[in-house]
Amino acid sequence: MGLMLSLAGRLAGRSAVLTRLAGRLVAHELRHLKGKPVERQLLVYELPETQLALANDLRVVDTLLSDRAGTFPKAAALERLLRPLVGGGVFGQPGGDAVKQARRVFLRALARVPEQRVTGVARELTRTYLADWQRRGQPVAIPSELSRLTIDIVSEATLGGRFTAAEGQRFVELFFAYHQRANPVLLLLGGQAPAVQQALVEGMGLAAIGAEMRALIRQRFLLPLLEERPSAEGAPFAAALLEAAAVGLGAECSLAKDEARQTAMLDEIAVMLLAGHETTASVLSWLLWELADAPQEQDAAARVIAAASGGEELQADADIDRQQAAAGADKAVARQLGALTHEALRLYPPIAFLLRETTEAVSFRERPICAGGFVVVSPWTIQRHRALWPEPDRFDPGRWLASEPPAASAERLAMIPFGYGPRVCPGKRFAELEMQAILSELLGSRQLARSRGRAPNPLGTLTSRPDYDFRLQITPRGVG
Repeated sequence: MGLMLSLAGRLAGRSAVLTRLAGRLVAHELRHLKGKPVERQLLVYELPETQLALANDLRVVDTLLSDRAGTFPKAAALERLLRPLVGGGVFGQPGGDAVKQARRVFLRALARVPEQRVTGVARELTRTYLADWQRRGQPVAIPSELSRLTIDIVSEATLGGRFTAAEGQRFVELFFAYHQRANPVLLLLGGQAPAVQQALVEGMGLAAIGAEMRALIRQRFLLPLLEERPSAEGAPFAAALLEAAAVGLGAECSLAKDEARQTAMLDEIAVMLLAGHETTASVLSWLLWELADAPQEQDAAARVIAAASGGEELQADADIDRQQAAAGADKAVARQLGALTHEALRLYPPIAFLLRETTEAVSFRERPICAGGFVVVSPWTIQRHRALWPEPDRFDPGRWLASEPPAASAERLAMIPFGYGPRVCPGKRFAELEMQAILSELLGSRQLARSRGRAPNPLGTLTSRPDYDFRLQITPRGVG
């Protein structure tokens, strides 16, 4: 891996052709994370202009992710890659007081979305999609269809509206193209001067894709919100953003005429739509792929869902309150589906790399890292690490249902699919509710089977989403 990084680094930025060649060398980064990356506690690679470290030592991980002094900010390379999509949105920024304030506004807006609304919207839209897939009578393109579904759920629950079917399809296609072109490793390997970095980003062709995606968001969501103030009940996240954006505006001023504040709102709506749907779509795509080859796991989930929904009679004696029995059945569903999502999150964390920069020279495990170096915390390698997990590469939801939980679960940093510390994913609870609602509707009424086609690989650029639109057979349970 070190030789490959060194070679790609020497090619990056020399010419357009050589830069594309370097990009191919480091494409699909997750394919390289075998052997030492999941066995060692710390690896340090020498790059042409700096160093890159991979930290699996959980004490080092704690130091990096708990960083409140700003010694290890999010790498600026990520901001450069995400700016064409989310502008100055909170997700892409390295840090600072302005980002902390924006994050507080984002968290308060997200907290306005009731959990019951998330669950209700997710269930209703999942039923709609299931009916549509059944009408088509063909294998379902899982990654793209789940992306469309989760974008609809996020936008309906938070903004009170949805893309049209054509807009949603186009948005999904553009986002996948963006994933294919974005290459964070190439930015680490190339020259670190801002002009060189900007040239590398421009060479990826992200600007046009990002501009079209932002135009779709602006037309479908931002402009209607500015024209007609949304209710807190119908569009809770949007209403909270509008309130925050209006702070400081005089009575004679209009938000509709304040382009800077409009852009700031567009940035945060883009963050909500993109980050809000991608986590769920990516994890569920992998989970459905695994479940399609594990009919016993599908059957186990279907049984507890049927019991909770009344498909099987609840066994309750006359002296036992039926509400308690129903609560017990709901708890069983949450436990069963929780085991499935936990295992999918362990094997396929949506964000495989958390990239930090060093603002000063440091030493980890007696290995010096230079100022301006990069340190990667990888949920992918930690959650597959041989020292933490038995049979780490095997899909085994049962490990979360055993009488004794996995030993690694006692280590709070051994399972970090949503990150950790002050930059932990603010949408964690939203994603958990959404995944449980989707799975409850899907696994309670349908069965999955694999179609022809190769096994997908994780793309591993911005997220670990599958690298192609694989298809699964989805049929009514008990049919086929």
